[in-house]
Amino acid sequence: MTDQTATAKNAAPARSVPLWRKIEESIRQDIRSGRYAAGSQLPPDRLIATAYGASRLTARRALASLEQQGLIRIEHGNGTFVADDHIRYNLGERVRFDQNLRQSDVAPMRRIVRRAVREASPEIARHLDLPEQAPVLELEVAAYADEKPLSIGVRYCCAARFRGLAEAFEKQRSFTKALRDYGIEDYRRDTTEITARLPSDAEARFLRQPRTLPVLAYAAVDVDAKGQPISYHLGCFASERVRIVVKGGE
Repeated sequence: MTDQTATAKNAAPARSVPLWRKIEESIRQDIRSGRYAAGSQLPPDRLIATAYGASRLTARRALASLEQQGLIRIEHGNGTFVADDHIRYNLGERVRFDQNLRQSDVAPMRRIVRRAVREASPEIARHLDLPEQAPVLELEVAAYADEKPLSIGVRYCCAARFRGLAEAFEKQRSFTKALRDYGIEDYRRDTTEITARLPSDAEARFLRQPRTLPVLAYAAVDVDAKGQPISYHLGCFASERVRIVVKGGE
């Protein structure tokens, strides 16, 4: 036996790449090359399976991996879509939702999905400069970009100062315009804290994303011209759809 023969015999066999990995990499390259554009729909898993000579279970495993990486989103009952391009969202002293989205050429839309009056927790009271257990207005607001879910969060305001704010917003379709009914012509963002975390079940359902994909969670305070707190916000953005930009000098 020659040395070359012995070496070949003793060499460990090369590991073959699983078929689902090959499908995953092929689709990833198709996305990067532009064959599948941002927001476009992929073929059904049965057609993907047929194209690669694989089972539907194998195709679904490849798609599940791509979804976990944030490259696609799977909407049960609707299909599988390439993740959208990131929307530029500017943070500075004046954060305006509608203006941010229109600058990215997408149509903004917000709606109040829940409203209530509750007692202020120590955290809420501290941020709104109110006594603990003071009544606060709690508005859960869903935000969309081109009718696609973008963020979900809760806005807290002093109930005595902003009585009827929900109705004013629904009439004006803008919090900036609604606040003018309360003598607030302008306001600014005092603080914004952003962290990455995994979404709750409810957040993931609304944002149409897997629980394994992090969201950009935020906590923010808006104040009026005198520096008095107007609202305290808690919520999250779909991280695969938003790029946060902090503007210098603000």
